[in-house]
Amino acid sequence: MDGASAKKSTSFETLVIQNITNVSELKAKLNDIIKTGKDYDYDVSSCLKALINSSDQDIVLLSIQAVSELVKCEEKRETYADKAIIAPILGILQKDITTENVELIKQCCRALGNLCCDCDNSRQIILESGGIPILIKLLERSFNMKLEAIQMLVAKSLLNYSIGGSEFSESIVKGGLIEVLARILSMELEKVDFDDDMISTCLLILSVINDNSPEFLFEETINKLVLKILKDTTNVEISELCVDHLLTQAEHDSVKTLLANEGGVQLVCARLEQLVDKHNAGDLNADDTEVQSIMKQACDLVIIVLTGDEAMRILYKNGMGEVYISMVKWLDSPNYHLLTTAVLAIGNFARQDDYCIQMMQDNIFDKLLDIFETYHKLEIRSASGPQPVAGATLSKLQHGAVSALRNLSVARDNKRRAAAAGRAAPALLRALPLVRDHHVAYKLLATLRMLLDGQESVAKLLASDAEALASVARWGHAPEHTGAGGEAPRLLAWAVKQLRHHPHWAHIVQVDGCISSLVNMLVASHSLMQNEAILALTLLAIESLKKLSPDEPTDYDYGKSFTSQLIKSEIGKHVTILVDTNCAKMPVEVAENLLAFLDITSKNNEVQLDYKEAKVHETLKKFRDSRNDLSDDMKICISGIVSAISDNGTSV
Repeated sequence: MDGASAKKSTSFETLVIQNITNVSELKAKLNDIIKTGKDYDYDVSSCLKALINSSDQDIVLLSIQAVSELVKCEEKRETYADKAIIAPILGILQKDITTENVELIKQCCRALGNLCCDCDNSRQIILESGGIPILIKLLERSFNMKLEAIQMLVAKSLLNYSIGGSEFSESIVKGGLIEVLARILSMELEKVDFDDDMISTCLLILSVINDNSPEFLFEETINKLVLKILKDTTNVEISELCVDHLLTQAEHDSVKTLLANEGGVQLVCARLEQLVDKHNAGDLNADDTEVQSIMKQACDLVIIVLTGDEAMRILYKNGMGEVYISMVKWLDSPNYHLLTTAVLAIGNFARQDDYCIQMMQDNIFDKLLDIFETYHKLEIRSASGPQPVAGATLSKLQHGAVSALRNLSVARDNKRRAAAAGRAAPALLRALPLVRDHHVAYKLLATLRMLLDGQESVAKLLASDAEALASVARWGHAPEHTGAGGEAPRLLAWAVKQLRHHPHWAHIVQVDGCISSLVNMLVASHSLMQNEAILALTLLAIESLKKLSPDEPTDYDYGKSFTSQLIKSEIGKHVTILVDTNCAKMPVEVAENLLAFLDITSKNNEVQLDYKEAKVHETLKKFRDSRNDLSDDMKICISGIVSAISDNGTSV
């Protein structure tokens, strides 16, 4: 080594320690290592491995304390992640707790906790050495003996251990830790002022289990305790941990019902209102990010509970439930968290016809429409400059509002009321061409479909609005957006069905893209959608291809337009795919409707040619020969279509 300031080598330092024979000098050296801690430059792990097994308990204590300090350094931690270090520590923790060894046990727990920090090797050694039963038993003993310092250190060690992954968190569950945590939490709740650090540590362990095993369902006792802590605490961090735990657990319907029955959702709603008031007044001792995070979690918890059927009924309580009333009130809230939650909550309450009818009578439908229009207009304005509301919030509010409107529109009585009021359909049709978010478009199209069901006046409005029809067709050609892409042709199909006795059907033929949207729906994955497309195309074929009487002059050739759009949409190819992919599973009623469509359209020479090129006739023969559930009439119809395509499908 060069220079007076050169450091001693690790091997020399080890040799120095090994040759100390005076106990006082050895203690002084160990205290020096402890004081220097993670900044100590030398690897003396071999010395400490030996000293941990010393017969002098003071030396053992100082050696373990030295390990605890040294492994605060991440680089040194791997060096000390050794069975020769960990096994003796676990051996000490198995001994009875006495006044003489309390400090030693504390240092052992500290050492294990630090060793487990971001170190899977340490965790694995503890697991393989049977350390988890030892630690859990120690936690029980410290709890029974009211040794709170040891209890805290053991809990933190188990937390650091479990963070490593599902293998480690599952081992503490199997070891019975949850039952011990329940006892600790119960005891803390009995205190006038519970220990925030102890509560947080227990909740963090539960959080790790939730993260590593999201499907794990805790016993009702634990979930009730967490809810009780949420009720009693004023600590924002603890509240966030409680809400986070309950949010994960609420994936289970039993927990949704528990929270509804135990006043959990009412509590969360009240806390949300308090948070908003305090935040607005600047009275919160937490940064804005933290507040926004817990508000989002709490709002998510309210919504996920309402997705449970039983929980939703409990909270609705015939329109008198505290939570339902809060949600109605929040529809007027200027806070976007509360407003968004209210809109989504109403959508979840609107899953039962009698609830929907009552909400319609209470003008909830109109409030939702107001919200949609307000934020839709804001989004339009955002294209020309910054707005006070974030784009994601604008989309979420529009999506939530039209989702709730869609659910409210399912009930027959509500369809009639909405049509009679004459406001909803025109407003949504005006908005449709300007919607760019596919999530919003999906629910808007679905809402229009519900409003149109059985209501000819709404179908006429849609058919008379060329811009809206073009937008429906545009979304119908967006297969990458499955929601909107699936709803658009269904809306067209339902409109055609409503308009079969009215001349408005003609507008659907006139707007480019509508026919091809319906043709594309022939190969949808659901037979219901396939059948809807077939029926709509059949009705349009009947009207478009019929011969007009001399007293029915027209300046638009609907037959020519319809057939050219069919051919442009590759109708033959779609029919072939439909039959080929559903040969064995196509329901008979769907097959009957398809044959009716083919029977009508195969009489047109241009369509016949398209069918022939796509080998529709050959596909139909295979279909006929492979099915034994077709009636004689259906077989005769197939033969006629096959003959028409085979014999007459020639170019002219």
